[in-house]
Amino acid sequence: MADRDDLHADGAPDDSAENLFGGPGRRAAVPGDSTPDAGVHRAAQPPPAAADPAPAHDRDDTRHGRGGGAGSFFRELPVLLLIAFVLAFLLRTFVLQVFFIPSTSMAPTLQIDDRIVVEKLTYLAREPRRGEIVVFEGENGQDLSLDQGTGARVVRGIGQFLGVVPANARDFVKRVIGVQGDEIVIEDGRVFVNGQAIDEPYVVYPDASDYGPVEVPEGHLFFLGDNRPNSSDSRRGLGMVPADAVVGRAVVILWPVDNAGRLTGVHHEVPEATTTTD
Repeated sequence: MADRDDLHADGAPDDSAENLFGGPGRRAAVPGDSTPDAGVHRAAQPPPAAADPAPAHDRDDTRHGRGGGAGSFFRELPVLLLIAFVLAFLLRTFVLQVFFIPSTSMAPTLQIDDRIVVEKLTYLAREPRRGEIVVFEGENGQDLSLDQGTGARVVRGIGQFLGVVPANARDFVKRVIGVQGDEIVIEDGRVFVNGQAIDEPYVVYPDASDYGPVEVPEGHLFFLGDNRPNSSDSRRGLGMVPADAVVGRAVVILWPVDNAGRLTGVHHEVPEATTTTD
């Protein structure tokens, strides 16, 4: 009977107690049994697959893409230059322009070879005032570009754009002395506007000549150069200048550095012109 107690129903020895403590009583593998002992054997995990290196042609494309920035820049360069030129042209035409001073007619305020900046926005809002330095287009003089060949005109045009040559042989820079309706009289070099002598600290080369009286017509301006003995202005040569011929107001001497500075003008307080009627 004891022998029967030591056997399972199938006649196999009972090894459950030894298996509980990890003893030698492990179940033998049975042919056809594919299930391993989960408590002892564990399936090995395959190592993670290494990432496939990028194909050689892909790496080459990436490298070429980084190096292609220079090529892209040179392809875009003409467009960038065109945009810059258009912006500069608009700025020069409607906002600011650099002018070259070719004579001494405005000495000592402006000297030969000075480059001045002329702004064009102020006179869109108001009229020029007495004492301001103004650039305008006159009818006197000859445009030198008309007598030059194509190459010379191109060079001159570039120089005009950069302000290193006169913008036009008919462009003048003078000081506003009288506006429409003003009566101008010059006696022994002293200037009177509407019967009142004006203070002109900018005149260091006086001219003892006489002029007038004259009245400035409607829509016109009367100009004088600061260098009175050596200036072609409204007294002689230019006459009364239409207000719509004004290019802009001179505000800064840009070059040379020794002469650089603001051009603020001088405000002349004079009585308003009296209008006479028949």
